[in-house]
Amino acid sequence: MLRRVVFLLVIALSSFGLWWLFLRSPERQILAAQETFMEALEEHDWEAVSSMLAPDFAGPQGLNTQTVMPELQKALGGFVTLDIEVLEPAVQASPKLGVSTQRIKVIGLGSSFAIAVRERANQLQTPWLLHWRKIGFWPWNWELTQVHNDSL
Repeated sequence: MLRRVVFLLVIALSSFGLWWLFLRSPERQILAAQETFMEALEEHDWEAVSSMLAPDFAGPQGLNTQTVMPELQKALGGFVTLDIEVLEPAVQASPKLGVSTQRIKVIGLGSSFAIAVRERANQLQTPWLLHWRKIGFWPWNWELTQVHNDSL
C-alpha cells in the first residue's frame, strides 16, 4: 500500500514538474519573468536586471542597454526599502514574443531623490508596456526588449 502511495506521489510531482517546465502558457511565462525582473529591481540586484535586458533594449527617452543601467541605479539606488507593486497586469503573447501591460506603484523609503522618484512614478496614470522576447528553450528564458510609458 505504501509503495502505491509513493508511486502515485512521484507520478503527480513529475507531471506537475513537466507541466511547469514545458506546458505553461507564454502569458504565464512572461508574468513569471516580469516578477523576477521586479524582484531584482527591488533588491538592487543590478547583475540580474542587466542579464534580463536584450542587447537591443530600447527604453524611454532613448535609453538603451548601455545607458539604462546607470539610470536605474541612480533612480532606484537611493531606496533603503523598495517594493514595486504591479497593478492590473495583462499579457498578450505568442510562443516567442509578448507584451505585458500594467500600472506600477512604487512603495519605499530612502533619500530625497528616491522619494521624488517614487512620487513621480506613482503619479503616472498611463500603463507601462514591457515587450518580451523568448531567447531559449526553457520557460524562464525571456528578455526585456522594450519598456514604454506614454506619460514619459
